[in-house]
Amino acid sequence: MKKIALISDIHGNYNALDQVIKDAKKQKVTEYWFLGDLLMPGPGTNSILELLNSVNTTHFIRGNWDDFLFEDVLAISKQYFNEPQTTYIVELLKYIFNHIDNKYLRQMKQWPISEEFTLNNLNILLSHNYPDKDFGHELLPYEKQQNFDQLLFKKNHDIAIYGHTHHQVFRTSRKDQLVINPGSVGQPYTAWSKFSADRRAQYTILTLDSTGYGGIDFRKVNYSIDAELEFAQENDLPFFDLYKKIFTDGKAFTHNNDALNSVIKKYSYKDDVLKYLRKLVKSKENS
Repeated sequence: MKKIALISDIHGNYNALDQVIKDAKKQKVTEYWFLGDLLMPGPGTNSILELLNSVNTTHFIRGNWDDFLFEDVLAISKQYFNEPQTTYIVELLKYIFNHIDNKYLRQMKQWPISEEFTLNNLNILLSHNYPDKDFGHELLPYEKQQNFDQLLFKKNHDIAIYGHTHHQVFRTSRKDQLVINPGSVGQPYTAWSKFSADRRAQYTILTLDSTGYGGIDFRKVNYSIDAELEFAQENDLPFFDLYKKIFTDGKAFTHNNDALNSVIKKYSYKDDVLKYLRKLVKSKENS
């Protein structure tokens, strides 16, 4: 019997991941599959990669937030500089590049956005969103059935496992193939207010046995949010005010222009990003 921990959307939350790994070990997990969005907006960098590399993580998928690390920051900033999301992302990228070891960036750059393989005679698909598109909202749990069918029908997979939406999901295609989302380690999300106070880290254990698919266990794990926020403050995490609110409101701020603009103005982040971009231009000219 093989017990596999499905882990996704850590988003820089080291303390959540640390407790998830400890819980998985107690559950006798033998293998780990990571489905993308490792870093940002939380403070964790090297420590997160060290933890994932220290256990038997056999599959790594790259998510849309991971992609930011390898895009042309100057080109994006030039085109979208006046949008608050640009200041937010560039300031977080600056933080990451100042804290992460290059060996981990090289490791992440090699990760695919999807992977297909056969295990226990089951054809399995791992992806962050769709196999050829690691962003978008097509696979939110309440979206139309055909979106999930599209995930599975192209190559007749038995099980499709994806991340990205920050929801724990267990459903089927119209042909009864399995669709699983393990939820988010670092930032669980729900629009339903009665559930939004639950900030426990989410992951899922998939069991494969001699028959094939043995079962699924959706897990929720307590961890110290105070310790995570203390870690963020100690490392001078940019946009700390908004990171803190994620744990009270349960909502990310990537598309909240009013909240972003308020914090950008308060801490002069736009000026800081301008200085950073000028430094990048100068470095590029001298190289």
